[in-house]
Amino acid sequence: MNIFEGKSMKKICIVSGGSGGLGLSIAALLLKSGKDVLILGRNSEKLNKAARALNRVSQKAQVSTNVCNVGNEADVRKIGKFMEEHNIVTEYLFNNAGRGLFAPAGTATSTMIDDVLEANLKGLILLTSEILRITPEKEELTIVNIMSSSALLGRDQESIYCASKWGARGYTEALRVELMGKKRNIIAVYPGGMKTDFYNVIGRSRDLTGFMDPGEVAEKIVNAILRTDRLLVTDITISRKK
Repeated sequence: MNIFEGKSMKKICIVSGGSGGLGLSIAALLLKSGKDVLILGRNSEKLNKAARALNRVSQKAQVSTNVCNVGNEADVRKIGKFMEEHNIVTEYLFNNAGRGLFAPAGTATSTMIDDVLEANLKGLILLTSEILRITPEKEELTIVNIMSSSALLGRDQESIYCASKWGARGYTEALRVELMGKKRNIIAVYPGGMKTDFYNVIGRSRDLTGFMDPGEVAEKIVNAILRTDRLLVTDITISRKK
């Protein structure tokens, strides 16, 4: 990890799942707005490719990468330790990493459950907890939990996926109550289906005609969060037009 050496103010934005899709689009918009960004992901090759693309976005802001499985406590702790040692403070945390699963309810296994919950719920909680722990109380922190419209309603053959997202939603709501009155903003985002490689990764073929462009979804999210002045957005639901 090599984060923005030589800067007196070391405030950054963290985007998990930042090497592609929605996370990459969010990182690009943050850089354009002048925010330094750290993107997290599991695959070093994909992260390096994303960093090369993002380095062309802004001459003022900087991007850095870290290979991190947010569902692995040791990985997350290493990031926190590095940030503490180098006096780096998180301004915005975008919990965007996740994993999908489409399968009949009668086929669930422990491995399937663990894999989905690790990415969608456990990882979100671990990374949020670590950033909360190391962020000084005097510093304002905005936590953006990007979930899915599957956190709002049940869907056919998405029982495990929906369970993980509903769990993330419950965690988000409880976190908001616990941190009320402190310099901590909790924002829940519920986007619908997007044109990404999400469905290819999980091995399910699907016609994505009419699905949303991740760049346009990212604009809705970043604009709502960064351009609020005295107003604070708490929940964002994004769906495609019928």
